[in-house]
Amino acid sequence: MHREDKREAFSSSLGGAISTVIEYPLDTIKVRLQDDGKRYGSALKCIKSIYQDEGVLNGFFRGLPAPVIGFAVESATLFLAYRKALESYQQLVYGRVVEQDTESYDAVGVSGSCAGLVVAQALTPAELIKCRMQIQNTLPVKERIYKNSFECFLTAYMRRGIRGLFRGHVAMLYREAIGCFFYFLAFQSVVRSFLLEDQKFTDASTMVHFLAGGCAGTAFWTSIYPIDIIKTKQQAKKADYRKRGFLQSCAWLYRKEGLRGFYRGYCVTVFRAFPGNAVFIAVYEQMSYIWDVVHRTSPMHTVHV
Repeated sequence: MHREDKREAFSSSLGGAISTVIEYPLDTIKVRLQDDGKRYGSALKCIKSIYQDEGVLNGFFRGLPAPVIGFAVESATLFLAYRKALESYQQLVYGRVVEQDTESYDAVGVSGSCAGLVVAQALTPAELIKCRMQIQNTLPVKERIYKNSFECFLTAYMRRGIRGLFRGHVAMLYREAIGCFFYFLAFQSVVRSFLLEDQKFTDASTMVHFLAGGCAGTAFWTSIYPIDIIKTKQQAKKADYRKRGFLQSCAWLYRKEGLRGFYRGYCVTVFRAFPGNAVFIAVYEQMSYIWDVVHRTSPMHTVHV
């Protein structure tokens, strides 16, 4: 692995882990609303219910270790896979690799989708454990069988092997391929729109990167939210979705709840996506700067996506 790749992996993994911790309470609310929105009615009622019945740590942060590890790995893998896909796509389609962050938008989008398909392999088990831990306190006491994330992982594996850890994998593949297409496209287009004619991508201010990161996160979740609803219901082992495939699950949810069923918890998700991605970029930039200083190279503290 080249030094730049190591820096990319180090900075993005820390950014992914820290941003996950910060946005996790809102993610818990999102999953609860997706799993059983009729039970809570609204995000505010969901927050009140979790706080009163379960407390802060046991309610809002239950199941945190798995996604912290999973999303740290995902972030590192995503950006490395994106760079490799970008180089390969340009060589295949255009016969040459242009200067970084000046690539055509089709190259950016397609490479983002390819990177999404790669990270989905690691993300599916992490999301499955996260979802089951987040909804466990909503189940009858005798059905709360997991003491921690590791026990949840072992139980899923012992019951159905690798297949048990990859429930909802098709939905995850769709989610990451489509979502990452719009994520990278939105980030690049927002940053480039603020550049003057003689400026380079690295000349963009930190605030521009924050704004672009927030827009990218919003674009990701807006483009795939109905798919994420299906993924959550399949991974949470909802009875109506247990033996249904992706398309069958979509049809069933539409018959039961209409279009509204595909967007439960959407506002909470978008509200968390903007600051979450801003934090990710802030951490990424600082860690990249520290890495460069430690390795005595010229500091480059701008995120390249």
